[in-house]
Amino acid sequence: MISKIEMQAMDAVIGIHREMRKANEIDREQRRYEIAKSMLPVVRSNSSGIMSIKQVARLAVDYADALIEELKGGNRETEESLQSR
Repeated sequence: MISKIEMQAMDAVIGIHREMRKANEIDREQRRYEIAKSMLPVVRSNSSGIMSIKQVARLAVDYADALIEELKGGNRETEESLQSR
């Protein structure tokens, strides 16, 4: 039989393990934001003024999504949506 203090220690270890695993996870939304933010001036400078700022922003986010998908293992659906624009 496990004593109360052993049970509390085991719960603490499990909690620490969860927190460590969570801390090591990639924050994909943050990376998406950072990539899109980096792509925005590149897309804007290559748009030659023919796209609205909303279109430029959408394209920067699409590039970020495509890069993230590729890094996760690839998804050709994202590539097809970029090519259709």
